Amino acid sequence: MSSVNSQLITAKNGGLTILAPDDSAFSSLKAGFLNSLDENKKIELLQFHILPQYVSSSNFDSLSNPVQTIAGKDPTRLPLNVYASGNNVSLSTGVVTASVVGVVYTDNKLAIYHLDKVLLPRDFFTTKAPALAPTLAAAAKAPKAANKENSSADDQDQNDQDQGKSGAVRLCGILGTMLMSFVAVAMMWS
Repeated sequence: MSSVNSQLITAKNGGLTILAPDDSAFSSLKAGFLNSLDENKKIELLQFHILPQYVSSSNFDSLSNPVQTIAGKDPTRLPLNVYASGNNVSLSTGVVTASVVGVVYTDNKLAIYHLDKVLLPRDFFTTKAPALAPTLAAAAKAPKAANKENSSADDQDQNDQDQGKSGAVRLCGILGTMLMSFVAVAMMWS
């Protein structure tokens, strides 16, 4: 999270543009998609929705494709292309095409636009090389015998671990922290 904050502070001079999908955009994602992402991918997904420059609603057509986000500069991993015609602005990732459906906030340093879809980086959907098969030594290890005395404590530990793996609560925490960072940055610019 500190890297996101430092990126926001660094981007202050050129302004920021936040592309904000609404709740229905997140609801339309494949069930379990957000929970399947590790913490780094969740942060990268949020960063993919932020441009490190201020873009007014009338200047989307002046951007050069692929557009850089604070998630990174690599257009083969994180392509974001903007298409503007009149008042219509579309953003394409190669996985999904979203439309800007409104302005949430704008001044001369910060713009927040309402999107109808979540921008999904193509890199999240590329096929990774399969993991190597376990070695014979690792496969030969026998599982530990169950200990009936500790079974309820072990079950509770497993439930706690499962709750931590779901990512739902952690994503809300990350989103809330990011939102507060945006508000703080916006207040500094005002």
